Amino acid sequence: MKLFQNARVIAPGGIKDICVLTKGAKIVRVSERIAAPGAEVIDCGGRYLSPGFADIHVHGGGGYSAMSDSAEDIIGMCRAHAKHGVTSIVPTTLAAPVARLQRAVKTISQAQEGCLCANILGVHLEGPFLSPAKRGAQKPENILVPDRESVEALLDCSENVLMIGAAPEIENGMLVGEMAAERSVVASVAHSDADFETVEAALSHGYSDVTHIFSACSQMHKEGVFRKVGVAEAGLALDGYTTQFIGDLKHLPAGAVKLIYKCKGPEKAYLISDGLEFSACDLAEGQRVTQENGMEAVYEDGVMLLGDRSCLAGSAASLDIMVRNMVTIGIPLTHAVQMASLTPLSVLGFDYRKGRIKEGYDADLIVFDDEINVSRVFVMGEEIS
Repeated sequence: MKLFQNARVIAPGGIKDICVLTKGAKIVRVSERIAAPGAEVIDCGGRYLSPGFADIHVHGGGGYSAMSDSAEDIIGMCRAHAKHGVTSIVPTTLAAPVARLQRAVKTISQAQEGCLCANILGVHLEGPFLSPAKRGAQKPENILVPDRESVEALLDCSENVLMIGAAPEIENGMLVGEMAAERSVVASVAHSDADFETVEAALSHGYSDVTHIFSACSQMHKEGVFRKVGVAEAGLALDGYTTQFIGDLKHLPAGAVKLIYKCKGPEKAYLISDGLEFSACDLAEGQRVTQENGMEAVYEDGVMLLGDRSCLAGSAASLDIMVRNMVTIGIPLTHAVQMASLTPLSVLGFDYRKGRIKEGYDADLIVFDDEINVSRVFVMGEEIS
């Protein structure tokens, strides 16, 4: 047993000066005073005790890619993010041929069995059924047109597939959402050039989430003298959608983040890192790297750019930095933590046992200070270094 005390606990209902007792992988008691003879005492030193963060859209970290053929590499990326407070993670693939993606899913599933440094919840497929017009840093030749056979080959290759990102406006794009919903896989509007009406219609075809809103998606623009609205506005306006957003304050300015927060609230807006191989590690300004998909990227001013600097290529920040950013721009700490833990876990259906400091929940806990510097991380009750 472990007894956490002298902590400001981020618990349901707010921040409380209470104690938390864990036994094995579970939280067994939360109270003002707990007598637990023989328990290991964890003195939090007046710091915050928080639910562990959950990153459900992350392509790599620590120099490792989610597209690797090595289960050890997948565990390596999880370890890198765990040091920043991520106790639950969903490795996310890049657009690639179906057979290549099936291989990636298999490797991630193998890593899931042996990973002790984080909970690998499953796999997020970002693509390959995307809009070429909004491909962002995805390799053009890896963007595919879906048909029933190819969608089935991906969704049925493992029970660990939890989310698939696709563009509903492309040929058979609605089919992707329908087939995902049939399997209880979350369908997210991703890299899409759809108009508002198409995104609204997609709600009736299985879609329920928007991938990194405002990034690689259509938004308000003029056609002739009139304005059209797109994915971004639909994601904000329609209650049926949850919305991912990258909180590094590089992909989106503070004003856009405040708009997302105001429209969706902490229950439906959630933080993702969208981290590449070289997120959650130290990079030198101007350092160039080659992604697993062969695309070159360069690190500048806290973000990854394509090698020709024509487009953002993904985040280099981890979720602890993003939670800090939220607090910096005026979002309450409890809501910032919720958007990095309970909300993404609820999107994937894990909120019944993760994301809260509550009796009966998994003991995924982190300790951090007022600047959101993570000092201790516990995964299923065990501390990781």
